[in-house]
Amino acid sequence: MIFFLLSFFIAVIAGNGEKHGNKKDVMKAYELRISGKVDEAKFLLEQVIAKDSTNAMAHYEMARLNFYLLTGGGGVSLDDINTHINKAVSSDPDNVIYAYYHAIIGFMNAYMGMQMGQENKLKENVIEACERFEKVISIKPDYVEPMLYLVEIYGQLPPEMGGDSLKAVYYAETLAKTDAYYGARARAALLPTGTDLVKFWEDQIGLNGRTPEFLRQVGIACLFNDNAEQAEMYFAEAMKADASENLLMLDLGRYHVMKVMQDKELAAEELPLAKECFEKYLYTKPEPIVPMKAYTLGLMARIEMFSGNQEEGKKLMEEANALDKYFSKASGAPGQLLFEPPDKICHHYFSFFSPF
Repeated sequence: MIFFLLSFFIAVIAGNGEKHGNKKDVMKAYELRISGKVDEAKFLLEQVIAKDSTNAMAHYEMARLNFYLLTGGGGVSLDDINTHINKAVSSDPDNVIYAYYHAIIGFMNAYMGMQMGQENKLKENVIEACERFEKVISIKPDYVEPMLYLVEIYGQLPPEMGGDSLKAVYYAETLAKTDAYYGARARAALLPTGTDLVKFWEDQIGLNGRTPEFLRQVGIACLFNDNAEQAEMYFAEAMKADASENLLMLDLGRYHVMKVMQDKELAAEELPLAKECFEKYLYTKPEPIVPMKAYTLGLMARIEMFSGNQEEGKKLMEEANALDKYFSKASGAPGQLLFEPPDKICHHYFSFFSPF
């Protein structure tokens, strides 16, 4: 980014420790990472931090890089992520970009504790995460994604785990006044179990139009009803309206894989459908970035190996590793907030409570 105003340039240097040339180096590290050159990116960030331990952007990017390594078997822990994102917000506490990621990692700490049965500090960790999301909103009051996290966390968890139904309703009502789509997402998160979500989202389309966001949600609701054909129709319409919705092909492919995980007898029927979805994603425009391409090839490799096609599976896995040896090995698709430039406010949202 070129600083056109000298006063702004000085303010940035004084405000967050990003001194001469350092921002350029952090941006270069980001570009290396999303090009599959993660080790080179990490080395460059380590150099920046060694020169200036208060460089908030470098610590933010290192936190995201470490998260990427965590999902890709890169030999790091959640502590490595926490260390760097904590330093980022400590160096630049009013930067909403770092505060948002700080909050997400805060709930990741709690979520990992839930998965591992560590109940002794669970409520404390959930409360801390919510306080971090509230901090984000205090910096940027119209930031809808942190509000939706609060609706889901407060609304989905019981009180003994940090849930608070009154706060969930408060943030849902705030979202309803702020943004039609996120207001609808908030209402959907608080609907009783068993509600017909397909009808709910079709009604929202009737009220708000056939926008890509609403089409995506009704398609996802169709997946939860095991109606993949109808979901694909909605996804195709969403992608026609907005090419960046091509990630929906990954969701559809993962749905077919999940069916096999639930019942291996369905493999012969479901895995070819999954492979077709993944191939469609790889050949859509805009072309997937390297980490997403490698992740998808990895999924396809596992499909081939599961189907008994060991040579084809090995070939695809080698292709994935050649692109990015740290590609995500998680079942869920990598969160897209990992791939936004480190100086851009992220508006990507993923639910901790839903596979799609």
